[in-house]
Amino acid sequence: MFKRIVLYWVICGSCLAAPEPVERHATQLRVLLQQADAAYYNNGEPIMGDAAYDALRSQYEKLLVDYPELPALSDVGAVVPEDGGPTAHTEPVLSLKKAYSDDEVLAFVKRCGVEQTYCIEPKLDGLTVVLRYQNGLLVQALTRGDGKQGSDVTTAVMASGCVPTRLENAPESMELRGEILMSFSAFEALNERRTKDGLTALKSPRNSAAGTLRLKDLAEIAQRGLQLRIFEVIQIEREVPTHTEALARVSAFGLPVVKSRTFSGAEVLPVLTEMNRLRADSSFPTDGLVIRLDDRTAFKQLGATAKYPRGAIARKYRAVPVETTLLSIEWTTGDTGRLTPVAHFEPVEVDGATLQRASLHSLDHLRALDLMIGDRIEVVRAGGSVPEIIGRTSAPRTGEEKPIDDPE
Repeated sequence: MFKRIVLYWVICGSCLAAPEPVERHATQLRVLLQQADAAYYNNGEPIMGDAAYDALRSQYEKLLVDYPELPALSDVGAVVPEDGGPTAHTEPVLSLKKAYSDDEVLAFVKRCGVEQTYCIEPKLDGLTVVLRYQNGLLVQALTRGDGKQGSDVTTAVMASGCVPTRLENAPESMELRGEILMSFSAFEALNERRTKDGLTALKSPRNSAAGTLRLKDLAEIAQRGLQLRIFEVIQIEREVPTHTEALARVSAFGLPVVKSRTFSGAEVLPVLTEMNRLRADSSFPTDGLVIRLDDRTAFKQLGATAKYPRGAIARKYRAVPVETTLLSIEWTTGDTGRLTPVAHFEPVEVDGATLQRASLHSLDHLRALDLMIGDRIEVVRAGGSVPEIIGRTSAPRTGEEKPIDDPE
């Protein structure tokens, strides 16, 4: 009888296992997404744009629906390496659920309550930090990390000069979340200085802000013109009822805060449209808008999933992909000897530019996209400038596509 039970479980287990091609593709996706998380959260050097990352993550999540036995992806961020001084957060630092359409925003407002008051703020594109103050003194600054532990960047934050280290009339203890940013003008000045010194120009203000806090040269950190905007009050004595009042209170202590506007649930969509137009005039990089409940008690009562608070959402504006055909893959060798695949495709017009090639990060990236020569693919300009393949179109293959050989 015992042998029959064991045999039954062995047979059932083998039946539940994902097919080998699915397992292989899932592993390729998972490895690449883990690399992307580590590059973005720990190194400040993203290996792909948001559109490509979201497309790959969506592919994996679809596989999880059909094959729930596959390993789940990490909930938030990336694990902090030991040399990053991992330190526990007092509360999980979660991400925000993304909405790519007005219908998704309306569904969010309906769930939270149309009668509620909402705050709408720019989603600043920098490096999230958690700041801890005691008796008005800055005692610790942490990165997001994996949401449970962050990297201790207190020394670098103090050297930057953008975070007040002493506050007047502040409460005994206070914990805040903010964004460390580099303005477009500071980024241009930094690259001009680097060019004069014979150094390579940096890629983007967001990457530069994150990379600056990893530097050991405190004098260089101080020169780079970083700025801070507080966007959330986690803990403060004499609790205030609304998010708006919380921001006003910390602003009175001398801390710079994000610009926040309040509206009723019925007004959210027209205000989003207006504020999205104004994003082009921002002196800082932004990658969307944040909508959140103003009532702090209602926000907390809604709780959170493992990844997102239920009382807030990020309205993102997806780049419109253009379809084309993959023609070939060329392998280039960098200074370090690492091979990089470059995809060549039929020329297409995207945002006024003619595109016909796009670099992929690695062989892992190429495999995760599951491409073949002759595939119909979707191309965007990440960040408005960098050509990027986000995946294949939904059209079925014709059977004439050819496999891509690995580099020798």
